[in-house]
Amino acid sequence: MDAAGLPVALNVGELAPGQSRTFRPTDEEAVVVLLGGRCDVRFDGGPHWEQLGERADVFNGRATALYAPAGRGWRMTAGPGGVRFALASAPASTPYEPYVVRPDQVRSERRGTGVWSREVHDIVGPDQPSGSLLVGETFSAEGVWSSYPPHKHDAHDPPRESHQQEAFHVRVDPPSGFGIFLHYPSTEDPRQAQVVHDGDTVTVREGYHSFVAAAGHRFYYLWALAGTERELHFRTDPRHTWLLDGAT
Repeated sequence: MDAAGLPVALNVGELAPGQSRTFRPTDEEAVVVLLGGRCDVRFDGGPHWEQLGERADVFNGRATALYAPAGRGWRMTAGPGGVRFALASAPASTPYEPYVVRPDQVRSERRGTGVWSREVHDIVGPDQPSGSLLVGETFSAEGVWSSYPPHKHDAHDPPRESHQQEAFHVRVDPPSGFGIFLHYPSTEDPRQAQVVHDGDTVTVREGYHSFVAAAGHRFYYLWALAGTERELHFRTDPRHTWLLDGAT
């Protein structure tokens, strides 16, 4: 599924064992997150990496990721068990070099408290080379909220808020489950709720947003942001800021 029409796009793909895919040079940079399986990657004129990937699926370990700069062509070849991947992309003009983020380089932390405590993995953060992309993963236990309290980042108001649009790729364990995505443009507008299932992609152009996992199901989403800054500053719905007192 695609998140089209945004500064940030998110595409999910899969290659069968031994299958290859060529990515032509474009004016967009990309962060490729391996969701499961292994692959070899070779850039036109170098560098190349073999047997990237260390997890069978998103619920089984930290991610391996690849940064592909604008203007460079490259090729991915799946390993013996195939590979599943998500490709986040955004327009870019700075010619950074390709690099790999390995599982031991992914920064993990607990955020929130109580029934909105979740584990967040920063894969490509502000300290890593990129024109505008920020990419990571969030893991929630059953019945737990994440991206909570509802927050937004659609206005350029540093240092209080940054202007970034966002796309999510959702996975649910077991896959028969679901989550709820809450989204509303402003505190004056009616709240909207959307049921999301395993494999869905959700986009956020503006407004406050939050997720909750259904009981009995682990919940995951890959998030990709791009906008005018590479530091994420979000504004919490002012009706819920009291929840942050003493929270991490």
